[in-house]
Amino acid sequence: MLFALTTQELMERPDLWEAVHRLRYKIFVEEMGWTDLDRPDQLEIDQFDHDEAEHHLVIRNGELAGYQRMLPTTRPHLLT
Repeated sequence: MLFALTTQELMERPDLWEAVHRLRYKIFVEEMGWTDLDRPDQLEIDQFDHDEAEHHLVIRNGELAGYQRMLPTTRPHLLT
């Protein structure tokens, strides 16, 4: 099942919020080796997790199976 959530809606679901940031940590730090993002809590959280971000989550069998974050291009983003 696909869910589209605002940052606020995601923060209201602590289980999903943590799963998203743990998945991002696993991908960016552990798999891709981006050590600048390493944190003791093993959560990947950055300045782009703001109120205008939209989070798309795929939940399969009750588990987070996929994730993407969409950012407006009217604000600073990863490509600017």
